[in-house]
Amino acid sequence: MDKHNQKDKTLKTLQPEDIVALKELGPAVISPDGKWAAFVRTIPILESEKSEHRSHIWLVSTERGEPFQLTNGPNGDNAPQWSPDSQRIAFVSRREGAQNQIWIIPISGGEARQLTHTKSRASNPLWAPDGKRVAFLMEEWDSEAEEKRKKAKADAIVVDKDDFKQTHLWVIDVKTMDDEDELRFALPDEDDDTEDSKNDSAERLTAGDFHVSEPRWSPDGKQIAFVAAPSPKADDTMFNATVQIVDVETKTIRKLTAYDGAEGSPCWSPDGKQIAFSYGPEGYGQKDLHIISADGGASTDLTSRNLDRSVDTPIWSRDGEFIHFLAMDRVRWHLYSVPKGGGEIRQITRGDCVVGGISIADDGDTFLCTRATPNAPGDLAIGSLQVGALKQITTLNPQLESFALSEVRVIQWTSRDGLAIEGLLCLPPDYESGRRYPLIVEPHGGPRSTRDLGFKPEWHYFSGEGFAVFAPNFRGGDGYGHDFATTNFGDWGGSDYQDIMTGVDYLIDQGIADPDRLAVGGSSYGGYMTGWIVTHTDRFKAAIDICGVINMVSMYGQTDIPSFMRLYFGDGAPAEQLELYRERSPINYVDRVKTPTLILHGEEDIRVPLPQSEEFYAGLKAVSVDVEFVKYPREGHGIGEPRHRLDMLKRQVAWYKKYVNRDA
Repeated sequence: MDKHNQKDKTLKTLQPEDIVALKELGPAVISPDGKWAAFVRTIPILESEKSEHRSHIWLVSTERGEPFQLTNGPNGDNAPQWSPDSQRIAFVSRREGAQNQIWIIPISGGEARQLTHTKSRASNPLWAPDGKRVAFLMEEWDSEAEEKRKKAKADAIVVDKDDFKQTHLWVIDVKTMDDEDELRFALPDEDDDTEDSKNDSAERLTAGDFHVSEPRWSPDGKQIAFVAAPSPKADDTMFNATVQIVDVETKTIRKLTAYDGAEGSPCWSPDGKQIAFSYGPEGYGQKDLHIISADGGASTDLTSRNLDRSVDTPIWSRDGEFIHFLAMDRVRWHLYSVPKGGGEIRQITRGDCVVGGISIADDGDTFLCTRATPNAPGDLAIGSLQVGALKQITTLNPQLESFALSEVRVIQWTSRDGLAIEGLLCLPPDYESGRRYPLIVEPHGGPRSTRDLGFKPEWHYFSGEGFAVFAPNFRGGDGYGHDFATTNFGDWGGSDYQDIMTGVDYLIDQGIADPDRLAVGGSSYGGYMTGWIVTHTDRFKAAIDICGVINMVSMYGQTDIPSFMRLYFGDGAPAEQLELYRERSPINYVDRVKTPTLILHGEEDIRVPLPQSEEFYAGLKAVSVDVEFVKYPREGHGIGEPRHRLDMLKRQVAWYKKYVNRDA
């Protein structure tokens, strides 16, 4: 348990308005000198005609002072990156015009100055090691012919050709003007009307039929490693991304490895001779840590044998002897370290928490990270790579101290085939041992999106309304090894369904859950499992399906990730696995449903498109099930606008209360 008094009845429970009002912590980086942390703080904007989030860049001393706001762009600011001398920050903002641009601001005070004046969106600023240049990414722009064609409404779109724009790598000079360290920006010649002239003094480094992300300068500033994919579409970036290197002077590009699959997070060794990167042969799924010569050749896998967990954000130690990285182990995220030659892996941070966003200062020991627990959202913390202990330096949501938050337990049970399964149980703030509670089962998404010990405000709202919330980490999720995560290949709705139901039975046997007051609700793959559960049992009194997969055959043709479907159900089109696709589609069993079902979906969802829910709604209506279908305009695969979140949270609890007798 955290320090909150779980049984203090003088404290109020978390409500939807409180959840929407929470300040969110975004990207954070430590200054090279280790004295400051720059971070993005996001707040909701709820005005008469606005329902949005706005982000700005804040600074806080690593010695734990009061944070202060550094930027105040009217449309928000993001993606802070420190200059090598720790005196300036480059960031992304849309302050003038319609496109994001790169800006620079001194931390000592003064106005931000615009660095780029590109024709299309600029993003991902990255200082060169000498502090004289900034690399950035820019989306391709329409040619004059394309602009004329669109204005004339001759705008037919050829799928997989005209429906996206590639992003490429550019670099621009940053020059000092005088002793006050003001910045001078090289502007284009007014008489020069070439496309490059429209992008200031920026110089293009990559071109071609590929999409660039994750640029990283070499230590000598002569090369940049980056991740290339055939297109910015998720089906390519998730399954077919490779690490490549461009020579800044010659613009020569070379592929670093000979692998297929998904590579990412390239990071140069301090001497520039090797590159660490993450690699997953299946694309979507577990990534292992590899290192390779910067000249190419065979890579070395450093983690799969001794850790068998997915690796994220590799960073070299300053002496070049170790690579630090993040990994999820069961329900906890922590920082680890492995020698560059392989061998024993050392865990650096510990505790029942979720550690993320690692950034290391130039002293090679001080690091910045985010840390969240079941009762506290993410805040910034400072640690030592040698010691590992963390010191919190921000408290973005102190108001949570006045709420009665719930206890979150890690529980284990045995599935039908004898496999040990783990999950999380969130109990009401006034929980009493021996008393049975209505239970909301929340299957996770992904299916690899395992539930961890981070802060889940919705759980505290549901539990504050008298429900226990059960989040089973059924097979197919990350954090439990490669074999566990791939056990559900070709078996959606099979063993994972048994893992969930045996977990429910375990909580009933423990005297916690009331067997007559069960509800289920999940999003994405959790929505799929919700649909599967209500089509295969009538034990649940209420269900909420949020953007869930319902028809596997139509999903293949609608989603932006058909490769994901082939990964789980075999290569080729659904026709080659048609029997299996149909067998594992909830829509084919909709005539069995008895459970009242609420369906929620974003209208602009391309991951699990809206027709999936439309099919489910029509099927449930046809068999006279009590069903309600709510669509959220402008929303994608996840409901984000503040007023939409308010609406969704209130609808969820109202639905559960309507059909689950809390006081029985």
